[in-house]
Amino acid sequence: MHAAILLAGGSGRRMGSAVSDKLLHPIGSTNAFRLSCEAFLEASSIDLFVLVFRDESQREEIKKEFELASVKTGRQVPCQIVKGGKERWNSVSNALSACDRSCEFIHVHDCARPMIRPETIDRLAGEVSQSGAIAVARPLSASIRKTFQPSLDPHVPQKTECLDRSALWLMETPQAARKDWLEDGLRKARKQGIAVTDELSAIELTERKVAFLDPGYPNPKITKESDLAYVEYLLEK
Repeated sequence: MHAAILLAGGSGRRMGSAVSDKLLHPIGSTNAFRLSCEAFLEASSIDLFVLVFRDESQREEIKKEFELASVKTGRQVPCQIVKGGKERWNSVSNALSACDRSCEFIHVHDCARPMIRPETIDRLAGEVSQSGAIAVARPLSASIRKTFQPSLDPHVPQKTECLDRSALWLMETPQAARKDWLEDGLRKARKQGIAVTDELSAIELTERKVAFLDPGYPNPKITKESDLAYVEYLLEK
């Protein structure tokens, strides 16, 4: 059984005051959270859902949005709604505790990436049964430089180093894994006091290998107000 954990509990600090909730902010006639729900509902591999909310007012809104997405896709799937934690890994831990015991695989998705497609989700579901852990990611194409004094004014000359981009990947979501692997990784992170930033980071602590899947299409994350316009452009295109 495959479960989707849809994260909607982030603070959205980088959006500023112009947008109160980037996941529920209008994008044409829809919004980022509803688009994410529709993609996972249209993926035949997903058996149940856990929605992670930020506060009580948002809880009611995302519940309504999931119901709208269910009506549009014509699919009714079991759904749990849980409160998020301070950080992403706290939210994922809360959601895992709400998953059915028969659930074997977990797909964690940041709903700030509303352009994910059902066929990608189904492909992840097929491949995670073989790899144990896999995430949507894309190979880095730009040059990346490391600074040795990141707090220094960037206009001040300092020592830098060019990183080998052939070994670097930009991480996205969904990230899918065996449920027991993810639980093991999060337990180890808590024990070591490590604040992991994504699911593969937790699994890497258990020294298990992970895989990547390049979607081959834009899967941007909404972090700034201008990103909303970009997503709307992609939808219209």
